[in-house]
Amino acid sequence: MVEDPAVSRHHLRVEYDNGWVLRDHGSAGGTWVDGRQVREQRIAGELVVRLSGEVEVVFRCGTATPPSGVISIGRAAGNDLVLADPMVSRRHATARYTGDGWRVSDLGSANPVLHNGEPIAADALVSSGDLLTFGSTDVIVTPVGLTSLPGAKQHLVVDDVGFTLPSGQPLLSGVSLDVRPGELVAVVGPSGAGKSTLLKVLTGTLVPTHGHVSYDGLDVHEHPAVRERIGVVPQKDVMHVRLSARRVLAYAAKLRLPADTMRRERNDVVAAALAQVDLTAQARTTVRRLSGGQQKRVSIAMELLTSPPLLLLDEPTSGLDPWLDKQIMTSLRTVADTGRSVVVVTHNPDNLAQCDRILVLAPGGVPFFLGAPDDLRVRFGAASWADIFEAAASRPVPTGVGAPERRVAASVPRSVATPRTMWRQLVTLVSRHTRLILADPGYAAFLLLIPLLLAGLALAVPGEAGLGPPGAADLTEPTQMLVLLFVGAAFTGGACGAREIVAERAIFLRERAAGLRPRAYGLSKLLMFGVIVAVQAVLLVAGTLAVKPGPADAVLLGHPAVELIVAVWLTAFASCALSLVVSAWVKSSEQVMPLLVVLVMAQLVLCGGMIPVTDRPVLEQLSWLAPARWGYAAGASTVDVRAHVPGLPAEPLWRHEPLWWLLSAGVLLAMTVPLAALLVRRAGRVRAE
Repeated sequence: MVEDPAVSRHHLRVEYDNGWVLRDHGSAGGTWVDGRQVREQRIAGELVVRLSGEVEVVFRCGTATPPSGVISIGRAAGNDLVLADPMVSRRHATARYTGDGWRVSDLGSANPVLHNGEPIAADALVSSGDLLTFGSTDVIVTPVGLTSLPGAKQHLVVDDVGFTLPSGQPLLSGVSLDVRPGELVAVVGPSGAGKSTLLKVLTGTLVPTHGHVSYDGLDVHEHPAVRERIGVVPQKDVMHVRLSARRVLAYAAKLRLPADTMRRERNDVVAAALAQVDLTAQARTTVRRLSGGQQKRVSIAMELLTSPPLLLLDEPTSGLDPWLDKQIMTSLRTVADTGRSVVVVTHNPDNLAQCDRILVLAPGGVPFFLGAPDDLRVRFGAASWADIFEAAASRPVPTGVGAPERRVAASVPRSVATPRTMWRQLVTLVSRHTRLILADPGYAAFLLLIPLLLAGLALAVPGEAGLGPPGAADLTEPTQMLVLLFVGAAFTGGACGAREIVAERAIFLRERAAGLRPRAYGLSKLLMFGVIVAVQAVLLVAGTLAVKPGPADAVLLGHPAVELIVAVWLTAFASCALSLVVSAWVKSSEQVMPLLVVLVMAQLVLCGGMIPVTDRPVLEQLSWLAPARWGYAAGASTVDVRAHVPGLPAEPLWRHEPLWWLLSAGVLLAMTVPLAALLVRRAGRVRAE
């Protein structure tokens, strides 16, 4: 630190770039060597530098001895090497010189240390010239220590990339591109020009049949960890629109940032992301009340939370009017000016003047033009964008591009999920789900009213004994009441989870690509709906017993109402788990409701209260798979239907004894466990449709 008013606050920086280099940071007075102003100067031996032409500073570079002791690396200010990167843990790693090199040890960070693009397990021996990556920050190993590299070294390089379908149809042909930090590059072209295919190749979700894509010198497809440094904004805005913009970003920050990030730090990151897209004034506005352009900027801000040095956007202005289109492109220009590389695929050419370069693709993914917007105008004279696109579209589609050099894999994940604390993710997801329910009063009212409406149907059951000993005129009243309770439980549980996963598919896929664990997601749904159906079970049983008498005595839990609530809850919970699995399996919300109707009707038939299933081959075995069958059995045990209702099958599960009640409840719990495991497994395999 130089205390002098002539020296700028951030005057210069000394960095290691195949040797020590001094770089001026745009200081007001400049940096001077031997009477001449310099922007960059290599240090060899002794170098005398004058800051603003007045303050003399001497730099010496020679043979040095590596420091003894341990170098700490992390985000916190107390580290020896402080990296201002939100994806770096507070104490990320340590490095110790051993004589043979540097021994780098990961301290259980949220994002593993990368050694030349590959994650290290616990520690690794590194040598001078090796590249280490912490979060999104590169650090070079030098003979005397570790130093962060300038962001200017991080390039996206597309080298002669092509992609050909197995049928031989080319979608990309010989695309080359070099995107530097601070550049905004647009990819445009007519329909069928391979713009979306190129974006999939850049993100790593599609392996090119020939050519390579590298970022920061590492192949994107051979080093999956590199994809963690790429932010991807999809064409469709996938977020919970009933939350405010700030809360959407706050929950995303909890899921994406390291577990040791304090609330104040997360709030600062969210505020900075909102400021970068000029949404600070709309931070508390519900997303669904924002304009289309503002919603898109929230989606962009979500990726900016992790400060990715490379940002890729797929048709961000699709469906927006010209004014909103201009706002989005202006925001992207601002983002690029912060030093990020930005590539935007767009079909709208109206605001391309804000881009540094434009890549125009012709049908078949053939590069038609790559250069500055003004150069494109010069090349085609005063032609309109429509004329330029027409010229590109008229180019012949190439055939026989050549035999594939690399294996085609169209379903490679965009990124490898970095390890996060599952418990932290679970708590965050439950908190967000709770807030979403509270933000939708209509849905919350539905969840509370549906069990009460089902309870009111008990009035339609003839008789006045309810679940007690029936009168002579209405001997089947208890069994009908039990059918109502437990088929109703199956319906409420199934209705809760039926559309949950499929409705959030796009949001889940985006969050999973950013590090969300499928296990945390699946368990959060089970935990949240476990509480919801528990409340519904209380309301259903309490409402039913409010209009009809209850059983005389309990079997195990001391009070018959408590036993009925537990049995109804277990039935609803198992049914909810089953519907969540179905929701994770189907491809659209329209497919869910017919399946829900089939499942509820099957449980009505198989519960054993309306149609006898005991000692009926096939039907009895199928009934073992229905939650309502075991819930009905537990309820029948509490009510003691075998003693009160004559002519019933000799079903041992209905005995008024603790062992049989426990058996039915235990089967319901045992049924839920594999369904939960299947839900988590299926969530890990969900793909975009």
